[in-house]
Amino acid sequence: MLEELQHLQQQIKTLINYSANLQQSLSNKEQQHAESTQQIQSELLQSQGLAKDLENRLNSSQSELKQYKDGMQQLQGEHQTLHDKYVRLENSCAELRKRFEALIEQRNKLKTDYETVIHQNETLQQQIKELTFNRDQLLKKNEQAKHKVEAIIQRLAILGTSQDTYAQEIQQLAHPNADESKSYE
Repeated sequence: MLEELQHLQQQIKTLINYSANLQQSLSNKEQQHAESTQQIQSELLQSQGLAKDLENRLNSSQSELKQYKDGMQQLQGEHQTLHDKYVRLENSCAELRKRFEALIEQRNKLKTDYETVIHQNETLQQQIKELTFNRDQLLKKNEQAKHKVEAIIQRLAILGTSQDTYAQEIQQLAHPNADESKSYE
């Protein structure tokens, strides 16, 4: 029994040592657990700070994005307005171009008409000169013929032949207004 007792004592010592070792190990584990908990809490606090920072940055970015979208909408509106003005200007330019081309065509037609009128005027001036020359020639010939007829009438009157009456008739034919002027006197 004594041996058993000693053996038991020995087992109790071993158990006490084991228990002390376990307590020591448990105490170390608790201390490590407390340290790791503190570290995790510290990291959690840092993460929460970072999360708040990121949330603030996200809110700021969203605000900036909203401002950019508003600016973009305003720019799109201005772009549409400018585009409409450009289209109207382009249409106006096309109309002006057509009117300009029509004016050039009209100017060319007027120039052609002017040149035609100038040519016709020159032709008519030449015809007037020719007709005036012909008239003057005919008037000269008429005067010469008139003088010849008057000379013949005078010779016949001087001859005093029986054809004197014919000479008077010829003279009346040559000067029909002379007898009428005598009758009015």
